[in-house]
Amino acid sequence: MLKLFLWLRYLHKKKIVFLSIIAVALSVALLIVVNSLFTGYIKAINKTTVVSVGDIFLWPAASIPDYEVFLDRLESLDGVEAAAPFIFGGGLLHLETGDVREVAIQGIDPGRESKFTNWKESLLMRKASEREVNFEVEGYPEDDGVWLGVVIVAEPNEKTDEYDLAEIEKLVGKKIVLTTSGHGGKRKVVKLRISDIAFTQTYYGDKTLYLPFDMIHKIQHGEEQSNHTQSIKVRLKENADAESMKEVIRKEWIVFASENLRWKPSSISNITIRTSTEARGQFLAELRKQLGVVMFIFVIICSVSVLLIFCILYMIVETRLKDIAIIKSCGATSGAVVFIFSGFGGCIGAVGSLLGIILGFVVTRNINILQELVRVVFGLKLWRASTYGLNEIPHAVNWSAVGPIVLLTVAGCVIGALIPAIVAARTNPVEILRYE
Repeated sequence: MLKLFLWLRYLHKKKIVFLSIIAVALSVALLIVVNSLFTGYIKAINKTTVVSVGDIFLWPAASIPDYEVFLDRLESLDGVEAAAPFIFGGGLLHLETGDVREVAIQGIDPGRESKFTNWKESLLMRKASEREVNFEVEGYPEDDGVWLGVVIVAEPNEKTDEYDLAEIEKLVGKKIVLTTSGHGGKRKVVKLRISDIAFTQTYYGDKTLYLPFDMIHKIQHGEEQSNHTQSIKVRLKENADAESMKEVIRKEWIVFASENLRWKPSSISNITIRTSTEARGQFLAELRKQLGVVMFIFVIICSVSVLLIFCILYMIVETRLKDIAIIKSCGATSGAVVFIFSGFGGCIGAVGSLLGIILGFVVTRNINILQELVRVVFGLKLWRASTYGLNEIPHAVNWSAVGPIVLLTVAGCVIGALIPAIVAARTNPVEILRYE
């Protein structure tokens, strides 16, 4: 009770202590915001990889006939959420306006792809209607439809980084001509119509032209490859382990290829099965290294709050030598005195950390609003999709990092209070009180 009484007394009498609490709160909030934004960015980049190539993707040496059977078998496995074919390519797109531009091409199966991402929310025309997600062009049932990424047909506003979506929607139904590499390396020219505009909120997803999987596969590999695929992606359930599921999928492939396809063992074993972490592992590892470096720098910067606590408590010790002498003369040990002041430092760290968590949460959750406020007031756009690959700043708090940050902060405050505590413990009550 004596220790608690002294903590409250010093906190009440020394208003400057609140300065150290504010410093700790700002430090904790800064570390939480930086860690959350950086971690959220890494997770968002990894999520776009999963949408493109799945948690696990398969790439056999030869194309797989009747792949739908194999996809159904994969989806029946415990731990597998969805499976779908995919194919990538590139070409030149000629718009009705006369513009010609290079585009990335992705072939997808809308039905199976909907289990990887919510396409209805990403397509401008489907979002506000009851129409199912497909490539059909309303009013032109005989024409082949495509989805165009919004970046292909429009430029964002230089200041707001936003698109004029109402104007963009007028392009739906327009004719386009795609020139790409066809079977045998021959040039293939395809006339198409814009079925919808894809606004995926990711820069690279919005730069892509989406075609029906069967169409682009026939273009690249010929009519005889109908109902074939050369690549399959798998999305795992939330708690499934990717490495262990890799082996489960490999075994399922061996059984399917030997029983259904009657392939030779050499052809069966000639397959690439990788996880998305392996596919972008080096890039994500570099991002995590950068996170470590950034956090280390900010920890050094925030250590000024520890120095501030040291100065404040040292000042308190120097001005409260009489109180310390009285406590020791009443029988308090040097260890008890050390505990009083080091505990006081810990108390500052705990209170400041609590305020810092609240502040960090508010800033992180509203970071996009704050960015928009900066844009309106100063005309400065801090986050551009073309630079970071995401249309929005990730704003989820990384709660797994909050605990370590708080423990590190409280420990730093205790360490900052330790030297003043030792000075107080070495106080000789006889020398202090003999003239009182």
